[in-house]
Amino acid sequence: MKQSDLPRCPTCGNMPEYSLKPNHLGWVWGGIRCPYDHYSVKLSGPASSRTKAEETLAPLWIEQVEKANREKTE
Repeated sequence: MKQSDLPRCPTCGNMPEYSLKPNHLGWVWGGIRCPYDHYSVKLSGPASSRTKAEETLAPLWIEQVEKANREKTE
C-alpha cells in the first residue's frame, strides 16, 4: 500500500511515514508512524523485504487509526 493511501494521523492530520531500515543480512526492521510521534506501529520481528514490511504494517496502522477515531467519538 502506498504511503498516500494510508489514513492520516487522527491527532494532527499529517500523512504517516514508513521508518524502515534493512540490516546487513537484508532483513527489514522498523515501523510506520506519525511524523510528530502521536501514533506508531512497529514490526514484531524482521521482514524479508520492504514490500513485505509495508504489507504487514499497513493493516496495523489502519486498525490503530480506526481505534483512535472511535475513542474520539465516544
